[in-house]
Amino acid sequence: TPRAAPLATPRSCHFHATFEGAQPVAFPLGVDQPSGYLMLRAAKHALGALERGFTSLVGAGGGDDIDAQLAQAIEDDLVRGPRLTPGSHDLGTSGGYVDLASWWWRMGNIGTCRLADGVDEWRKLVREEIRRGARMIKIYASGGHGNERTGRSQFAVEELRAVVETAHQRGARVRAHVCWKQQILECVAAGVDVIDHGDEMDAEVIDAMLEKRTVWVPSALYLDKLLGCPDLQGPAFASIRAASQRELENILEHVANAQAAGLCIVPGDDYGVVFLPHGNYAEELEFYVKRANLSPLQVLGWATVNAATMLGVEAELGGLAAGQLADLLVVEGDPSADISILSDPERLLAVMKGGRFERDLLAN
Repeated sequence: TPRAAPLATPRSCHFHATFEGAQPVAFPLGVDQPSGYLMLRAAKHALGALERGFTSLVGAGGGDDIDAQLAQAIEDDLVRGPRLTPGSHDLGTSGGYVDLASWWWRMGNIGTCRLADGVDEWRKLVREEIRRGARMIKIYASGGHGNERTGRSQFAVEELRAVVETAHQRGARVRAHVCWKQQILECVAAGVDVIDHGDEMDAEVIDAMLEKRTVWVPSALYLDKLLGCPDLQGPAFASIRAASQRELENILEHVANAQAAGLCIVPGDDYGVVFLPHGNYAEELEFYVKRANLSPLQVLGWATVNAATMLGVEAELGGLAAGQLADLLVVEGDPSADISILSDPERLLAVMKGGRFERDLLAN
């Protein structure tokens, strides 16, 4: 009989439920199919994550309020899936990073992106997103992450503060796509809860994030996959490849330092783009072990204890202890010695969410 090891289930903390085959140059996202079709796609991806042992997901942006509707459907047991913290639309400023649609495309469905300008507009937009079910507000505070560096702030400081204050007043959190040092520090100072990407991470940024207890989602597997994508090897994409290489090297250099300093780091990546399809969400855990020289136990801590801390639910989730919810993954072998076990579906013997088996090969 193979050795079976139980552990707390992992969580993916940067999840685009509706993305499938998306390309960095193909916008606007969220209007490639009708909203009903996108909901079915999101439900498929959520179920796939559950069956691969991920019992919680945190939304990182999408259209049509699909995250919120899917989260309710899962909670009401209409469909099977992980616990889902619903993300908002991708929120940005006029002329900013996500203002990518040509003006003549704006004929009804706005896709994933919504825009606002000024403190009053941002307060109203955040309130509306929360009213429609979002619990994780996603803003785009800089360009970058597989794109050329612009160095420009997308938000005025008072706009950032308005977003954070409004979200926190109503029990929601804020995550920011933000890559450049100045903009990361602006977001941290304003109280943004989660930094997505953080490509110019350094010692000063780590110290600032530690002081504010900010969470980091490096999502570096995306950059690695982009660099290896055959469709992006031509001269037209040379600048994108150069930027991605620079960003990847810096993240890998500093992620171990951030880990040693005690920064709360969590997994999650841009699954759903053409070179990083939905499916093997544990692949990024293996990536950080191999490329950043972290231990399997350290990245397992990202996906369990840290992921629960990110949402303030560490009393309920993230470990195996009396009084916590019974989220349990049973695997063949020892992932603390070989993290690649989590990428092999045949070695995931059982998945339990809240005391209910969602996958059970042990019964066969």
